[in-house]
Amino acid sequence: AIIAVFVALPFFRHIDATSAYEYLERRFSRPVRWFGSASFTLFHIFRMAVVMSLTGLALAVATPLTPSQSVLLMGILSILYCTLGGIEAVIWTDTIQTVVLLGGALLAVGLLIAGVDGGVSGFVSTAGAADKFTIANFHWDVTSAQIALWVIVVGSIAQNISSYTADQAVVQRYMTTADERLAARSIWTNAVMTIPATLLFFGIGTALFAFYRSHPDKLDPTITTDQIFPMFIAREMPRGRAGLIVAGIFAAAQSTVSTSMNSTATAIVTDFMRPANACNSEGGYLRAARLWTFMLGAVGTLLALVFVKPDIKSLFDTFIIVIGLFMGVLGGLFILGAVTRRANATGAMIG
Repeated sequence: AIIAVFVALPFFRHIDATSAYEYLERRFSRPVRWFGSASFTLFHIFRMAVVMSLTGLALAVATPLTPSQSVLLMGILSILYCTLGGIEAVIWTDTIQTVVLLGGALLAVGLLIAGVDGGVSGFVSTAGAADKFTIANFHWDVTSAQIALWVIVVGSIAQNISSYTADQAVVQRYMTTADERLAARSIWTNAVMTIPATLLFFGIGTALFAFYRSHPDKLDPTITTDQIFPMFIAREMPRGRAGLIVAGIFAAAQSTVSTSMNSTATAIVTDFMRPANACNSEGGYLRAARLWTFMLGAVGTLLALVFVKPDIKSLFDTFIIVIGLFMGVLGGLFILGAVTRRANATGAMIG
């Protein structure tokens, strides 16, 4: 957040960029800009697929829908409101979805802890005895199955620097605010809210552990880890409350998917079509952006249908690999351009 507010935000607003990759052309060359924009687009197509397929697999346990039906529902709804409403629709629906998601998560934690034998004290003693309140692993063993704190810190800093400097999905959000002060406020709000939100969502996992320790007969040993929470929703929650939680899970997925659709369409129109003078008017570029939103959303949805496989235990590792392949490269390009004057376009492309 500090780097975003004091370095990235003033820079992007100063050059008045619509796309984050306009900088790469000014610093290196147009082919480097095209490479950056294409890498971003590929990343977000895979991101849409991973998010929708993971959500579809999870919700298959909690709803009558099959994983493929859930994917189609999320994809079609997101395509519809993104194509019609653009960035404004994305921001407003994300706002509503955040409220639903956090509200559902708070409700879930309360119901889980209430269901543990002994209530709050039973939850604390059960989770504490199993060492479930350990927030960080302080070791230097790179081969350990338990990820160390330093790995998380280094990886997260690199990932977030890439996001706030090289990810159009993030950059366009602080470019659409009225002024720099409001944009900075949104970044600080996000940084502060990340802390309780992270504790809340990891807390759900701890509460699930304690709940099923109290009721081992209710746990289905054949399901994947990603399906345990939806199974709790389906079997243990009252209907109205279960619906809110399911809505929250759908909301989380759709907010991610809609952002990817909108930002990739913006990148293609700004970085590929505008330099080629592909349209004669602003209205033409708007229609092109809507068409690209529709097509990219369709591709992401179809790819998600391919990703829905029962033998995939968890897609989170896959998601991290995709981030490393595409977004790590972009973060490196932006940092290379910012910290050195010797690097040229040829060197950047080879790197």
